[in-house]
Amino acid sequence: MNEFVLNEDRFFDSDLSIRKFARELYNDIKDYPIISPHGHVDPNIFVENKPFPNPTELFISPDHYVFRMLYSQGVPLEE
Repeated sequence: MNEFVLNEDRFFDSDLSIRKFARELYNDIKDYPIISPHGHVDPNIFVENKPFPNPTELFISPDHYVFRMLYSQGVPLEE
C-alpha cells in the first residue's frame, strides 16, 4: 500500500513567482506561535489572570461555539 504524502505547497498559489514569495514568508515565520486576534473568549479573562474554579469554566463556558457544539452532540445544558 502506498503512503499518502501531502504536497508541502498545497496551501500556496499555483503561480510559481507567488509561490516562491509565499514560501519565503512562511519560512520566516513558521516557528512562531499562532496569535489570532479572532476569538470567542473575552480577552479580559487573560488580562485579569484569575484562577478558574474548574476546567469547564476555563475551556467550555467562555466559548459559546464549544458550548453549542457539545449541546448539538447531546450533552444536556444542565451539565
